[in-house]
Amino acid sequence: MEINWFPGHMAKSMREIENNLAVADCVLYVLDARAVRSCFNPVFDKMLKIPIVYVINKSDTVSEAVVKDWLEKLPQSVAVEGTNASACKKRVLAAIKRVCAEVTEKQRKRGLNEHIRAVVLGVPNTGKSTVINSLCGRSSLVTGDKAGVTRSARWARVDQKLDILDTPGTLYPKITDRRVGENLAIIGSIRDEVLDVCELAEALISRLDDIDPSILESRYGKLPNGCGRLESVSRRRGFLQRGGVLDTERAAAALIDDFRKGRLGKIALEYTNE
Repeated sequence: MEINWFPGHMAKSMREIENNLAVADCVLYVLDARAVRSCFNPVFDKMLKIPIVYVINKSDTVSEAVVKDWLEKLPQSVAVEGTNASACKKRVLAAIKRVCAEVTEKQRKRGLNEHIRAVVLGVPNTGKSTVINSLCGRSSLVTGDKAGVTRSARWARVDQKLDILDTPGTLYPKITDRRVGENLAIIGSIRDEVLDVCELAEALISRLDDIDPSILESRYGKLPNGCGRLESVSRRRGFLQRGGVLDTERAAAALIDDFRKGRLGKIALEYTNE
């Protein structure tokens, strides 16, 4: 699946992000625990010259073993559930304090008040705004379970010592790795409107079969091997069009939604050893 979805606001956001990084002290790089590797934007990687905290968000959507492996793999990383505000805030603030220790020490030596500016980065729908709301203790930013909710960079004050910049979720101009494209589409980082939902659902079915064939069976009952599984899901969910025709597109959307909402269980699309 080759993805070429790079709206004009993303190009503008990249320029804005680069400018803000020049005055920031650290980066909070938010990654979705279900597809950590796919969430790395190579354009970001070229820009980052300051300390980074990798925030593995939605950690409750995968197993503890998967989270542990990624924490060991990525230096200066923390795992959070963005919706668990108190725990998220505690872990992220502690990580910022660690990576910015040298900056704050220099400020103290110069007789300045301790103050850190952190820029939050990530591809769309990784939960950046939710993490920021947890840090700020209020829902000051718009959040949503779809790509493209945040459209411009906005500063938010955590306290007298920390300001956070929320940036739009930003992809890169061309995603040529089929597996990465599928992963990003499945977790909702790419707008569903630009995708073939049935093709994406078939890719998800194949991926789930590789992980554990019982995942689909536990939700939809025994499905046939090979082709026809979307049709079976349609039939069992009662998704019919006029004249009794099976609505496979609706079934595909429901299957993807079941994955995103965790109804299929704790499932990681990627592992550290891949």
